[in-house]
Amino acid sequence: MRIVLVLLLSLAFGAGLIVSAEGLPVRPGLFGAGLMVLAALATRRRWLLLADAAPGSPERALWIGFAGTAVVAAHLFAVMLRIGPNLVMHTPEIHALGIDNWTLVAGAVLAHWIARDPEPRQDERDAAIAVAGLRAAHYGLLAILALQILALGYVRGGWVGALSHPSIAHALILAVMASVLIDHGWRLHRYARDAAVEASE
Repeated sequence: MRIVLVLLLSLAFGAGLIVSAEGLPVRPGLFGAGLMVLAALATRRRWLLLADAAPGSPERALWIGFAGTAVVAAHLFAVMLRIGPNLVMHTPEIHALGIDNWTLVAGAVLAHWIARDPEPRQDERDAAIAVAGLRAAHYGLLAILALQILALGYVRGGWVGALSHPSIAHALILAVMASVLIDHGWRLHRYARDAAVEASE
């Protein structure tokens, strides 16, 4: 449930930056990146207080990457919905929204750097979980691409039929980001399952 909650909150926050853009005192990208950095600082402090009870190095990186990727992906998806299928690059509105999205990317990278384990450690179990996550991401990406191919190949009218080349390119970016979320989410699920098994023994 914690994994689902973090995902939903991150997606809602990323999409909400578009909805509440006019009411913010600064650009949505700066606001979102600032909050991500503050969240990373708070998370790092909590993990330091937990000491040996804190998640291991790979799991820490997964939590931060999972939340950051969800925020950026949701913002990009909301941007595409707001603009519509005929996305035209280098207009003033698109340029501003693109800067916001790249600012969020920078915030996610900075948050990852802040909350990372200063002494990274990894063992065989982490490697096995990483393989399982990459396998899930692989099949997830194939499924998403299959749906996109079918839609682009057979839907002639409506929103899909009006997609411009930049819109299709950004849809493919979202597919890759979705596979990253599948990878991170599955790995976190495996860590949570292993922790539950250890606690019950």
